[in-house]
Amino acid sequence: MKIKVCGITREEDIVKLLEIGVDFIGFNLLKESKRIVNIDWALEMTHKYQLNHKSVFLVDCEQPEFQRLKNVTSHNLQIYNFHEIPIVSNNLFIPVNATFLKQLEQPHSRNKKNHRYLIDNMEGALGGTGEKFDWSNLHKFDLSEVMLAGGIGTEDINFLKDLNVWGIDVNSKFETAPGIKNHDLLNNLRNVNE
Repeated sequence: MKIKVCGITREEDIVKLLEIGVDFIGFNLLKESKRIVNIDWALEMTHKYQLNHKSVFLVDCEQPEFQRLKNVTSHNLQIYNFHEIPIVSNNLFIPVNATFLKQLEQPHSRNKKNHRYLIDNMEGALGGTGEKFDWSNLHKFDLSEVMLAGGIGTEDINFLKDLNVWGIDVNSKFETAPGIKNHDLLNNLRNVNE
């Protein structure tokens, strides 16, 4: 199961995430976010730590950051405010509301590129609410190409792993304050894929 840790605002947290071997590190460039970082800092950290395909930039498709990052194939983009999925060279994380799960069995919902749907509780927000959606029916769906987000803590990881989820996106449950990661809690991610 892939692990993405989002809302990174400090260099020391990047060092910790590399130490424990997470798959993706998320930099939030959304103006509405409590964890927004400057694009130049995020690019500097990506270069300094050779994050390449590990970096995920959360971008608003209507803002200049998207224009700057699109088609840089070493950068993953998590896109917001899109009317249709943009044609880009980047791998995309496509955030959708949890109600989208009901559509996963329909052939048109499968994308042919190396994009992943990120299912989140987006009630009243773009995402990042830190609240779980109703997981009671997750076992009915093929989650092998899906990343789940929304209030995921260490107590949830084994349950989600047993469902064959492609990946999880964690954030607020691993913080002491917005953008300040708790390294003791992050250590619990170390053994997820062992």
